[in-house]
Amino acid sequence: MIELKYLSKTFQMKDGAVKALQNINLTIPDGAIYGIIGMSGAGKSTLVRLMTGIYLPESGKVEVGGQDTAKTDIRSLCAHTSAVFQQYLRYQLTLRQNVGISQTDRPAEDEKVRVACEQAGLRLLDEEIPQGYDTMLSREFDGVDLSGGQWQRVAIARGLFREHGFIVLDEPTAAIDPIEETRLYNRFAEIAKDKTAVVVTHRLGSVRLADRIAVMKEGVLVQLGTHEELLACPDGEYARLYRAQEQWYKNKPECV
Repeated sequence: MIELKYLSKTFQMKDGAVKALQNINLTIPDGAIYGIIGMSGAGKSTLVRLMTGIYLPESGKVEVGGQDTAKTDIRSLCAHTSAVFQQYLRYQLTLRQNVGISQTDRPAEDEKVRVACEQAGLRLLDEEIPQGYDTMLSREFDGVDLSGGQWQRVAIARGLFREHGFIVLDEPTAAIDPIEETRLYNRFAEIAKDKTAVVVTHRLGSVRLADRIAVMKEGVLVQLGTHEELLACPDGEYARLYRAQEQWYKNKPECV
């Protein structure tokens, strides 16, 4: 279980202090999938970095599995956690090494790499990776390069390869179109069964799969509920954002 209690976070910037989060209270039960949505700057990424222990709270408390992140060694917190962030690395390594680097004590055998790539929707033709999983992903080292969308899927495969009980996907799909992103997250929902998962996105079609959706606005948690519950509040932030985006998904019922 993940518990956020009266959580606030402020960053000191050149122009003064900026309140990224204000008085957040949220409980994510074990085995649940939660979505976190909101406009850019709403505090979504700050929130998940606090959940994973990358950031420590300015005030309030974060407990993961009963452990206070401010009092727990980061290695202990990360032992069963995996995360894929918006800003990911493109390692000048082979495809196998790019996937397996998330857990170096787990052998990156063909089948394990294949499963992670398949789960991430990474489909590469033989001519794209002539040496298979041992193809170097760097032209500087006589290898190949991938498209932005393919690299994003490599990063997701890396996160899925790591053994975990808690996983965060923090908008790692910017180079993937909204419909394909929704397909990927629907597949992710099947993979994440019996695990705790948090999906962060500004595209609402991708969070309908979540057990509950937390809606952020200017660092404040303004709504919490299922997709249907949130749409039932026509003047709410969720319904407003959904109306603004619905043309992305209209007439594509098989993809949502």
